[in-house]
Amino acid sequence: MHALVSLLVAGIPMDVFERDAPFSVVETSGAVTLSAREVPGSAFKEYRVQTPVPYASAPLCAFIFDWGTRSGDGPGITKHVLLAEGERERVVYQQISQPIVSRRDFAFTSMHLPSASGPCRVRFRITNALAPPKPEGFVRLTAMWGEWVVEPKGTGSLVTYTLFSDPGGSIPAFLVHGPAKDATKGAVNTMLTKAAAANVPRAE
Repeated sequence: MHALVSLLVAGIPMDVFERDAPFSVVETSGAVTLSAREVPGSAFKEYRVQTPVPYASAPLCAFIFDWGTRSGDGPGITKHVLLAEGERERVVYQQISQPIVSRRDFAFTSMHLPSASGPCRVRFRITNALAPPKPEGFVRLTAMWGEWVVEPKGTGSLVTYTLFSDPGGSIPAFLVHGPAKDATKGAVNTMLTKAAAANVPRAE
């Protein structure tokens, strides 16, 4: 656990999760809303998907933490290795392949932050200190963070998923915005499919 805690200061600062800059709606489809906001110093945007779901918030949040750190079946993931774990933190190494950009690799730390009275959160961010040597032909991702927020809402929960990723290299930002939006929406869709298959408890 001490090694995991020390990694938290070796990656993206925690204050990326506390920014209060507003999001602007990009598109809506039914009850699903996709929004975006600028990231200071970057040509790439932070994307957010919000959608109501029928699941109870605490078990869904725990499922998201396990799925995101153990399964390795998210969009574009070609290799997934659990490097270290503690009670509420896990370090994962991944390799990804997506349209437009060449193959990327990175290590990230994911944190499960339950709450007895408020929304549950799962936060993740780059922590490459424990990544294995970069394979030949890969570009190491150095700027990526995201967060799942699950809060009770009506007869279910409201899920908010936020993702920022700078692919690095010499990829023009305008070529990445479309795939970045698709990756954010794809992660939510995949999570919901897996949650249904895993019989995550529904809200009563």
